[in-house]
Amino acid sequence: MRLFALIAAISSIIFVASPKSLATAEPDLDARVKSIRLNEIAMKTVENHFLPDGKRKSLTQLTEDFSQGKVTGKPKGVFVTLSKDGKTRACWGSISPEYANLIASTVYTTEAALNKEYRFAQVKRSEVDQLKAQVTVVNSVDPIDSIRELNPLRHGLFVRQGGRAAVLLPGECVDAHYQLVQCKLKAGIPVKSRCQMYRITADVFHK
Repeated sequence: MRLFALIAAISSIIFVASPKSLATAEPDLDARVKSIRLNEIAMKTVENHFLPDGKRKSLTQLTEDFSQGKVTGKPKGVFVTLSKDGKTRACWGSISPEYANLIASTVYTTEAALNKEYRFAQVKRSEVDQLKAQVTVVNSVDPIDSIRELNPLRHGLFVRQGGRAAVLLPGECVDAHYQLVQCKLKAGIPVKSRCQMYRITADVFHK
């Protein structure tokens, strides 16, 4: 079953994941891919979303425009977080690859954050100038035995128990124990019960 992980620092989430959906270890993004500035692509996608009919481009055309002359990167899991005044306004993503390359993933995931996010009121046109975009590109999701293997400022966390699972992205916590507790609460897993833990390594694009 495909995993769609919706992530926000203050929201709860429950979803089902299959072991096959976990990302395998990949090298970190090279400098050419990092130069694409995926967060800027996300913001331009937001701006396009609010253009009037006749001026708004399709997501296919938008992806093609952004891809010209650029290294698009291998398929990877991507999360797009839109924030305002330091607070999450919308977020959507998956730890597993959903699209052909990173540019397509950023465009389509940004649009999903604007249309499918249900935990917050939908983003309004009047907010666009106040928004900041962060794009998190998942490089690997590796099983761990202890939170001692986590640095929350660098690593995200994916927890699972049966059909319940949740994700916290890198930098959402500063303490590994708190990171685990919050991730369990998001998944609806009892805090004192054991669960499978996976360390997420990722590249983060933001201003």
